[in-house]
Amino acid sequence: MIKNKREHGQGTIYLRKDGRWYGAVQNGYNENGKPKMVTVYGKTEAEAKRKLKEKIKLINSNGLILEDNTAQNITVEEYCTNWLENVKVNELKPSSYDRKEMTLSNQVYPSIGMLQLSQLSIDDIQEMINQLRKKNLSYSSIKKAFEAINECCKYAIIRGDLQKNPCIGVSLPKNLKHQDGDIKFYTEDQIELLLKQSTTKYNNGRNKYRLGYGIQFLLYTGLRIGEALALTWEDVDFQNKTVKINKNLKQVKNRENDDQGKYKIIIQDSTKTNSGSRIVPLNNKSIEALNHIKKITGQCKYVFSTETGNNVSGRTYDTMFRKIQENCGFKEIYGVHALRHTFASLLFKKGVDVKTVSEILGHKDVSVTYNTYIHLIQEQKMNAINLLDI
Repeated sequence: MIKNKREHGQGTIYLRKDGRWYGAVQNGYNENGKPKMVTVYGKTEAEAKRKLKEKIKLINSNGLILEDNTAQNITVEEYCTNWLENVKVNELKPSSYDRKEMTLSNQVYPSIGMLQLSQLSIDDIQEMINQLRKKNLSYSSIKKAFEAINECCKYAIIRGDLQKNPCIGVSLPKNLKHQDGDIKFYTEDQIELLLKQSTTKYNNGRNKYRLGYGIQFLLYTGLRIGEALALTWEDVDFQNKTVKINKNLKQVKNRENDDQGKYKIIIQDSTKTNSGSRIVPLNNKSIEALNHIKKITGQCKYVFSTETGNNVSGRTYDTMFRKIQENCGFKEIYGVHALRHTFASLLFKKGVDVKTVSEILGHKDVSVTYNTYIHLIQEQKMNAINLLDI
């Protein structure tokens, strides 16, 4: 951390661990006699100095003391950043914090970050939403951007920094997320190719893909990749043919050192949703896959382990999976999450009801499953009706 102490009354500027410059200057004292600080942020030292100079000018013009409500002099980016780093940090899991930070940085700040919070209007928020829609962002991404600024504005109202919420009345685009074709899954022929390629061996008997049998395991359990990579061998019950899901592996920003852009792997002692903690039954094909994997990682704590016994990252496994698809000759290459969608599609084709599928997948409620796989469910209903013609 590079600190730059300035002359008395000129504040302090330093480089944060996340690569941004932070500036602060004292603005009188609060009722407890502690210094009140006005803060600014900048992508460069020059930007931070300029913003700090403007704050100091405002302070001096008001007799060194501003009102507690400083929203009139602070930008949306500054206010949201302070809210995220000092309030939301106490509520969010590390992975959720990273996503919220990324949403603000990539979707919110480029559009309205430079505006003064006190001057933010419904038109500004609506224009941000419209710009994101024109960029063909998914409904989910647009909704997350709106939710982030809306939540921050609600906090500002509670503090008295805003009189009304400019997000009220903003129109979001229609949820088109789960239209036909949006959910990627494999055909029976593609499944056969995937399983053959992922379990291929060299002439010496060595696996071409060290954890290739994990593809078969994921395909027949429908686990999220983070859930699978967090599995320990203690979670697997071979006798009763079940696996216990109660953890999640995530890659999050390492905020504990000075290495910019570095990520670390953590195991969260919770799943994505409350319903995510569950017991998943194993069929013979998933048991077969685990038996092959155990020959490789059986001495390690985690089912999916590196050669040194460490956790396998989601990015590493996804890269392997994409390579497998390339070697299969697939024209379209999907992420590993497509295996989860394929698992669901197989169950629906077998006539399994939506509630059972939802419980196995660990969705928070049946509506999530229904909305996600609406076209598969409709196809299942049509096939059922067609049986009457036989």
